[in-house]
Amino acid sequence: MVLVFSLSACSNQQPEEQSTNEVQEVKSEKVDIKIACAETTQALVEAVVPIMEAKGYNVTYQLFDNNVNTMVATNDGSVDSLFVVHKPFMENFNSANNADLVMIEPHVFSVGMGVYSEKYKSIDELPEGASISIMNDAMNMDRALRIFSDAGLLKLKDGVDKYTILDIESNPKNYKFVEMDQTQTVRSLQDMDAAVAFFSHMKNADKDFKSYLIRDQHPENYPQGVVVKQENANEQWTKDLVEAFRSDEVKAFADEHYGGLYEYIQ
Repeated sequence: MVLVFSLSACSNQQPEEQSTNEVQEVKSEKVDIKIACAETTQALVEAVVPIMEAKGYNVTYQLFDNNVNTMVATNDGSVDSLFVVHKPFMENFNSANNADLVMIEPHVFSVGMGVYSEKYKSIDELPEGASISIMNDAMNMDRALRIFSDAGLLKLKDGVDKYTILDIESNPKNYKFVEMDQTQTVRSLQDMDAAVAFFSHMKNADKDFKSYLIRDQHPENYPQGVVVKQENANEQWTKDLVEAFRSDEVKAFADEHYGGLYEYIQ
């Protein structure tokens, strides 16, 4: 009888211990998530919030006026994730700052880059010696120069990984490239003959992002997605966040709100 009572007592205690462990496991799960974004992606992040709430998360976001600062904040742990930069831009930041940010696959979409003008209606109309604003960070300057090269308007040196204006070998129309922060190129349109800008920056400035004179030919090389520190790459909340950004609801919102700005990756 003593043996039976002892076994019965152990049997009765086991579910309680298991239940306690389960509660502790739930409590240890991360539910509070802060995302860094910019004005260009703010509405998209807001659309993700209720989807994540339905999964049991409390999502907030912090708005930054500089894309580099979103990566600084994510890398130092001030925020948990960011959603605003493309992968090569992130990789360049990692190399320059000994950072360990990763963009989680599957990626979400790409955002095009184009050459715009408020003075001329076609690229052929750009005069000799035209002043053109171009982004001053290494990765996006490279991307911008490739637009002109692919259009046959410049010849760039062979064997260069990331092009700068110093790598222009031939400039038949003697374009004058003026370097500035990527957030300023759209604003420079009133003063410059043309400007290189992201579709998203044009949209955010209430301008027609489809009015480019020429555009990049390989936007798929610059995917955007959820960025976190390497240590968070396999966390469940990270996977859920990627699913939320790629959900049908958010895609539908993006198409309606941004008018086809984002080119989703299948």
